[in-house]
Amino acid sequence: MMTRLRILVVGVFGTAAVLAAGVASAASDQIQPGSLSTRSTFEHIGVVWEVSGDTDLDSTMIIEFRESGETSWKDGAPAVRAYPSIIVNGDPLGFDSWGASAMFLLPGTNYEIRATLTDPDGGSETRTVTASTRRRPTPDSSGATRYVVPGDGGGSGTSGDPFRGLQAAADAAASGDTFMVSSGTYGPFELTTSGTGGSPITFLGDGAVIEGAGTDRGIVTLGRFDEILSDVIVDGFTIRDGTWGIDAQNTQDIVISNNVIEDVDRGIVNRRDNAWESNQTICDNTIQGRTVWPASGIPPDRGIDLRGDGNVVCFNLVRYFGDCISLQPTSGESYGNDVYGNDVAFCVDDGIEIDYNQANVRVWRNRITNARMGVSVQPIYGGPAYIFRNEMFNLESEPIKMHNETTGFIVAHNSGAKNGNGYSDAGSMWRNATLRNNVFLGTEYAFEFVTVRDEGFRDFDYNAWGTSRGTPYFKWENVRYDRIGDLPSGVEDNGIEIGFGDLANATLPADWNVAATIGDADLRATGSQLDDRGEVLPNLNDPFVFDGAPDIGAFEAGQPMPSYGPGAAVTGPFTDVPANHFFVEEITWLANEGITAGCNSFGDRFCPDDSVSRAQMASFLVRAFDLPASSVNRFSDDSGSVHEANIDALAQAGITTGCTASEFCPNDPVSRAQMASFIVRAMGLSNGLGADLFTDDDGSVHEDNIDRLATAGITLGCSAGRFCPSDPVIRAHMAAFLFRALSEG
Repeated sequence: MMTRLRILVVGVFGTAAVLAAGVASAASDQIQPGSLSTRSTFEHIGVVWEVSGDTDLDSTMIIEFRESGETSWKDGAPAVRAYPSIIVNGDPLGFDSWGASAMFLLPGTNYEIRATLTDPDGGSETRTVTASTRRRPTPDSSGATRYVVPGDGGGSGTSGDPFRGLQAAADAAASGDTFMVSSGTYGPFELTTSGTGGSPITFLGDGAVIEGAGTDRGIVTLGRFDEILSDVIVDGFTIRDGTWGIDAQNTQDIVISNNVIEDVDRGIVNRRDNAWESNQTICDNTIQGRTVWPASGIPPDRGIDLRGDGNVVCFNLVRYFGDCISLQPTSGESYGNDVYGNDVAFCVDDGIEIDYNQANVRVWRNRITNARMGVSVQPIYGGPAYIFRNEMFNLESEPIKMHNETTGFIVAHNSGAKNGNGYSDAGSMWRNATLRNNVFLGTEYAFEFVTVRDEGFRDFDYNAWGTSRGTPYFKWENVRYDRIGDLPSGVEDNGIEIGFGDLANATLPADWNVAATIGDADLRATGSQLDDRGEVLPNLNDPFVFDGAPDIGAFEAGQPMPSYGPGAAVTGPFTDVPANHFFVEEITWLANEGITAGCNSFGDRFCPDDSVSRAQMASFLVRAFDLPASSVNRFSDDSGSVHEANIDALAQAGITTGCTASEFCPNDPVSRAQMASFIVRAMGLSNGLGADLFTDDDGSVHEDNIDRLATAGITLGCSAGRFCPSDPVIRAHMAAFLFRALSEG
């Protein structure tokens, strides 16, 4: 058995009690806070707070977050507790901590995280730390551009004398180099040189095919067995016919994107077990294997097979492997991984596997079709593991694979339909699990849980369950119950029963081994039976729920269906701006005009309710009004800001003089009154002076500009006769202001 860190989770939603046997002295009941650490991806920051004491397990933790410089706090996702005595995979966990995630943040941004531990026995503490989200690595725009054509060696890399073959290019690679690889067919190559932070080594394919010709090694090999390779980008290739499409050995801070990898045993694999891997970005690839579906047994072949911390696996299409996506460490830790937007199918074993992850692994908005299991958590070593907004259809066995005494996971807002049991545990013990706002349908039991909890909690509520069989519908801890109202108190007190006909298209094949057509299923409700019936989940609902009342299932009424797989992040409207959003026209126009690329690194979210900082406003206005660049460094407090150049351009245009003579206050929120002055100066509006159209702006230094803005029809105020000048501008309102100014003004 492999040795790993052991962690476990206890009560997160407050509806499940945790019973601890053999409580020691009162002194040991008091929690003792230890070190607090954070780990970041592009949009999330995970928090782990090590603790001791609290042997009666009655402490709680919450986290809150805010962008540095802002004043208001937002709730983080629910926290979970790990404690050392719980048995996971046959052994005591041996680790004691609370964990939680701050989710759906801006990339490359500083945040304050405020964590609060509370224990009625004493030792409570609030601690605030600063952490930054990462920014997705991109080619070094100031590095050397070098050229590659097919061949067997030689060349200097200039456009007139390109490298002949990828191995010749790799042998000469240096930090910051970007290799433009021409169309044609190339042989396998190996890169053992690292880039540096901000200056990766980049290979960009333009119709280039890397032909493995049946190699029993890697077609592309990144790194070697005895040292770390870092800061490399591989983008835009067709990679085919070999054992490993990309053999990534001991890799950190790499990006593998926009490739087609086909006819391989494993698509992208961390083949070493030194536990050195971290921050690997695998996005927008199409990966197809050789494993025939359906089949018996557990084939070893995996489409994406990663180790380590901070990995992001997004918007890939993966087909025909044993496990389609696996983030399972072979040794060492595995924290803070993200898996989202993927379209996986024909997986002989697991669609998505996060086995042996410890804390703050997040799996959301994936589609899994024609697989044995949906998401495997066998086991989670304490958690939290957040599994939400996934769509699962035509599975052989379990939608969430809860084996090996798994513990510490939250399953929320998923939708699944399958032959057999809608959900089950297959006789494996599982503990400390919370299910909220899910839809699961089966043709046998709606759920069948035959193990009897020995400690910890099982917290099920606000879910929708259905079966096409007759009663009994449920088996809970090996006792049959006919209908949802017959379940024990505390189990689905607010749950509901639905049928296959209550969903738009949940028609299953005759059996699990008959392939469902990808994308034919539509697991949205046909009526309103799921609308507004879910429980509000802090932070988990933020990008999806716009009316304050979540629906049950993976989908919210009135929103477009999600897109999955390569290109899904940028092919449609923003995922957090539904078709019925009040400002959808204005926000869409803003994107089409190139004034915004969204609020995250993949361009699929707009964050309409987030406030706008003065620095962000500078960039919006410079893009909107096409203001010329400035060569003067105007302010002392914007050095290092990604908006610095636009702030200087705004000052040169006379639209701002800063907040003081030498400072711009880039992190301060923009008020509605300040926005009025910015736009009036940018447009040169003069009509409306002295109109006094609003009652609540008297005495404001911006009153004249507010009246000018209203006279031009760019604002109607916040209510009859009022402008709300001190209110912060949110991104949706900013879109409306600019839309009216430029398309109607």
